[in-house]
Amino acid sequence: MAGFASQADEGYSEDPLTAISASASFSHKTRDDSVSALSSSQAASDFPAWMLQHISNLSISRKTELAMALLNDLPTSVISEIVEHLNPRLNIDFIRYLPPEVCLKILSFLDPVSLISVARACRTWYGLALDRKLWEQLYYMEGWSAKPKEIAAWEKSINGVRQGVSRRVDSETEGHAHKKRAITVSSNFDADMDSVMLDAGAIKQEPAEIDASESSLFGGPTGSADGGSISRRLDDLEAKSVGSGSGSAHKSASLDKGKGRARSPESSSSTRSKSNFLDTVLATPLSRLPRSTLWVLDDHDRRYKLNWKHVYTMRRRLESNWDLGKYTNFQLPHPNYPEEGHGECIYSLQFNPQYLVSGSRDRTIKVWDLETRRCLRTLSQHRGSVLCLQFDSDPEEDIIVSGSSDSDVIIWKFSTGKVIQTLKTAHRESVLNVKFDKRILVTCSKDKLIKVFNRRPLRAGDLGYREVSPVPTIINYGYNIAMAPEDLPQTPAWTLIGVLEGHSAAVNAVQIHDREIVSASGDRHIKVWDWPTQTCSRTIVGHTKGIACVQYDGRRIVSGSSDHEVKVFDRATGLEVASLRAHSALVRTVQAGFGDLPFQAEDDAEAAKKVDEAYFKALEAGLLDGTNRPKAGRRQGNAGSRRPEDICAYGAKLPPGGGGGKYGRIVSGSYDTSIIIWRRDKEGIWKDQQHLKQEEAAAVAVKLGRTTLPPVSNFLDAAAAAIPLHPSVRPGPSQQPGGSSSTLTANNSLPTQTASAPPSTSAGPSVPPPRPDSEQIRALIDEAFQAGAQALTRAIGNHPIILTQRQYIEGKIDRLQNALQYDARRIICCSQTSVIVGWDFCNGDKELEQAAQFFGPVE
Repeated sequence: MAGFASQADEGYSEDPLTAISASASFSHKTRDDSVSALSSSQAASDFPAWMLQHISNLSISRKTELAMALLNDLPTSVISEIVEHLNPRLNIDFIRYLPPEVCLKILSFLDPVSLISVARACRTWYGLALDRKLWEQLYYMEGWSAKPKEIAAWEKSINGVRQGVSRRVDSETEGHAHKKRAITVSSNFDADMDSVMLDAGAIKQEPAEIDASESSLFGGPTGSADGGSISRRLDDLEAKSVGSGSGSAHKSASLDKGKGRARSPESSSSTRSKSNFLDTVLATPLSRLPRSTLWVLDDHDRRYKLNWKHVYTMRRRLESNWDLGKYTNFQLPHPNYPEEGHGECIYSLQFNPQYLVSGSRDRTIKVWDLETRRCLRTLSQHRGSVLCLQFDSDPEEDIIVSGSSDSDVIIWKFSTGKVIQTLKTAHRESVLNVKFDKRILVTCSKDKLIKVFNRRPLRAGDLGYREVSPVPTIINYGYNIAMAPEDLPQTPAWTLIGVLEGHSAAVNAVQIHDREIVSASGDRHIKVWDWPTQTCSRTIVGHTKGIACVQYDGRRIVSGSSDHEVKVFDRATGLEVASLRAHSALVRTVQAGFGDLPFQAEDDAEAAKKVDEAYFKALEAGLLDGTNRPKAGRRQGNAGSRRPEDICAYGAKLPPGGGGGKYGRIVSGSYDTSIIIWRRDKEGIWKDQQHLKQEEAAAVAVKLGRTTLPPVSNFLDAAAAAIPLHPSVRPGPSQQPGGSSSTLTANNSLPTQTASAPPSTSAGPSVPPPRPDSEQIRALIDEAFQAGAQALTRAIGNHPIILTQRQYIEGKIDRLQNALQYDARRIICCSQTSVIVGWDFCNGDKELEQAAQFFGPVE
């Protein structure tokens, strides 16, 4: 400026800004023009009073011009003071002034990473960002489930240990009743154990009164201990999916949640004495809790509760292990106790976080402790192989139900192993599957029937009750009085209340959901039944060969078949929405979890509608030729692509792939010796993410112990000996080597859950003469093996030279999958050996294992 002396450029100047040097974003007049325009009729001395009187009448643009003109004429130091005065208006700490309930509602819209950033802002924001209920909501919004009963029982046990200590602490910390007490424990204890996790009611609504000299940069009380505690504790807030080992324990002091006043020397000494008292009490072996970030102290009732932020972080770590394939292998029986295992191959299993129950060809059921991998008890009552089972270890249920090739169904007491009820000859042939809920037991069999039994006594009016007149009436003279419901006879528990007929082949699997039963059969059909009325509401045809397994969640039906495919069907319309292909043999078992979020049904319906609209737009635009249009006949399957050219059917209530959350997962086991973990990619297409091999897992598990795998049954002693596959596919008495098979249905489909022979004549596939070369013989075995147990049996009978490859045949049979199950952390399967093999995705992380007890499966 011409009016100022020349100064050296030192990066700072007190010179006022001129209109020329002002920001180009503001288009305003010069200072003289603005002043003259506003005070053309006023004296200079009267201008301030006039401006204050009339400034409210000015428009926003004129006020802006005036303000910029004044600021341009002020020194930099004065402008800095103005900014300091305006800063509280420009940066309002809404969390400090709004009610905590409103603040939590606002924070609930943030994702976990944003919440971590909020926690780093200041101490008040830190308390709200780590609210238990907030992280609990985030956990469920990911599509994960938890176990409320286990959480409630765990919190009860933890607070039972601390009950005596808390009473003594309260008596020692009595003081001003109107002030909030904060207890700092000894540095020997984990800071997370005794720090206060503030919920909505624990946040002060009025701003804290803190002197400038007593506050830190973040607005809280000064003090190296508290400041360092925040810095160290924020290191543990990173909720990233890192598949590392157990997290480091934080050993910092608890946060001071007081008003921010500096402590007097007397209060400091008093606090130290109370802290010493706490150290003395908590050091008692009977009352000391182990160090853990799994619990936090609730400030409302001074009780320990689950730390949902930690649970969320651990679940993310577990999901990362699934994605990266990080796991440890284990086996049952424990390698040090091989004598506790089954004597022959295992056909069925089920497990929960604490127990596993298995059924074997040796006619026994074994109950295992998953933590110790030791057998707790052995149940022996069946006269045939135990083909299927289900159990519930909850004390309110306390039940095991098993089905056998002897046609019996036995109900056991889980806790003692005693028989509660035996349903003699529940079916005419082998019982292939059993399922129960709190109301009914459903069984299915090779006799093509599905039977329904009531688990509780039924009275008139109960669902499933069938009215039967106790005294038949021959002639009605008009004097009969209708019986009251309480006068009608009661139906005892475990009574047959329904028989579902409709399948033309063996019914291999059933599922229960509310009033519906879904069944899968060797006749290639899936049927949906309304069991109270015993009517079939829908029949789904999608597979080209017999169906071995099925799962149903109320909206989706997932099935595996001898055609080597896993398919997902829309229950509402019966349309196929996904077809997964990666197996090279029969899919014996399948389990799916789609990770549905709240309101997922509405979101999926809307997504399916948009896919249909995009398809019809492409069709109208001529982008699809005849080969891209859905036809009545079978087409190449779609694994979840939403591109119009990949659509197989329209009108479904589910989008391609079946919908669900981002953590959806399908696990399938096949006779090709592999277990496949299916996950969706970014486009929603199912991909075979991982292939697990049971023999590899068994070898790794055996290396951890001293034993080797027990041998399989000596089933090749005769050329016509039956291969010990699942009894539902073992050749019957009428089947002789080289003869015709009596299990083929009229449409040449196999009525079994494990036979994978393609439609053919009754003579079976033609087998070329074996050659002396071992490779040619093995190729012949592979061809017959893919065709199923019956073809292999015939091949052995027709060509005894195959027996020279006895070890090769036994190895292939050993790897056949019989049963498989997974939960949040494990996959466990059994095969034709007497060993159960598992994959634990906690990967030896003790901190993760502790939190995993509360994880529910992906549903």
